[in-house]
Amino acid sequence: MILTFQNSFFRQIVSSGGWHRLDSPSSALGDFHVLETEGGLVGITGGFGVGSPAATNRLEDIAASGPRRFIAIGYAGTLQPDLRIGDVVLCERAIRDEGVSHHYVEPGRYSFPSAGLTASLVERLSAAGVAHRVGTTWTIDTPYRETLEELRHYRSEGVLTVEMEAAALAAVAQFRGLDFATAFAVSDSLTDSQWRPQFHHEDATAGLEALLKAAMDTLLASGPAGTGIDDPTTILATGGDEI
Repeated sequence: MILTFQNSFFRQIVSSGGWHRLDSPSSALGDFHVLETEGGLVGITGGFGVGSPAATNRLEDIAASGPRRFIAIGYAGTLQPDLRIGDVVLCERAIRDEGVSHHYVEPGRYSFPSAGLTASLVERLSAAGVAHRVGTTWTIDTPYRETLEELRHYRSEGVLTVEMEAAALAAVAQFRGLDFATAFAVSDSLTDSQWRPQFHHEDATAGLEALLKAAMDTLLASGPAGTGIDDPTTILATGGDEI
């Protein structure tokens, strides 16, 4: 299963042909599409809003219907001056500066996506020749309260990006025994003097497209469906509304 947070990107994907919208018996599953391929069945969801509560509600609802593997892709802002619009960043850990994760796992500074699925996604990006970075993201779901002091602090620590969902999604996945990875395309930059949004830049869109292909390849290469956290059944979710 794939989750994405850019609604226009999600609509473009599911209207491109081959994707079939499921008429779910539960409205909680929302706008959910599947694609039949030679390698198996993948799903994608979007249009559910932004931020940790919206994203984790969708993850919970879909996981309850059966899928055990999820990759979330979306936009993120860069904290580092050497990251450019459209650059691809994979999350190896997420700072828990949101409210959801603390209801799922014990107190701590970080949430961690699944190492194995993240490594598989890295391999697919490398095989496709897509340049990428792997590192820490700062998850905060109150974007109007990202303070200059926090920005400077996290930048000095080497934190690569800021976004609104990763820490919470990783915590829910850990609690529910799901396999989860997440990655971002840089869409905006934060400096000491200003915020520079580039959400509609062609390079940002190209970054998302590269992530979508790598996510699908990763999930479809997982092998036949099994059970438990190593179940290769995949949920590709691209969820959330465009900023």
